[in-house]
Amino acid sequence: MAWNARLVAIALLAFAALAGWEAARLPAWSQFDGPGPGLLPQILAALIAVAAIGVLAAPGSGEPEGGEAPPLRSRGFLGYAGAMLGVALALPYLGFGVTGFLATLLVLRVAEGVGWGLALLWSVVLVLAITLIFGTALGVPFPPGPVERLLAPLGLVRLG
Repeated sequence: MAWNARLVAIALLAFAALAGWEAARLPAWSQFDGPGPGLLPQILAALIAVAAIGVLAAPGSGEPEGGEAPPLRSRGFLGYAGAMLGVALALPYLGFGVTGFLATLLVLRVAEGVGWGLALLWSVVLVLAITLIFGTALGVPFPPGPVERLLAPLGLVRLG
């Protein structure tokens, strides 16, 4: 099973190299608007390459973890799938603040089984951190929602 993991890691490393090469053609940063269209693809290509190198170095035993439950009966799978579907449907209408909070809360409560207090705390911390990093520091425009409309006059986010 370790050879299968190594083959997948080699394929991912080749993909990361091609994706990085292609993303390098796009500007990573704009002098006037902040992050360019190439920033995220370049970061993701680097992260995929690092993960692939990690798997090549230590492929593991190859023994699957967890039970034998099919995906549609798995609480974790359903929590993550529900959160992804909810984000896709709600983001244009509710903005990132509300949607990100609810999706994180759903994943932590349903998929990961975290208690209410910790799930609420981490949902707020994650949405706040992403908003401050991307909306404030990097100037990435956010989809308009109730939270974004409150933060835009304060100069903390730009509406897209």
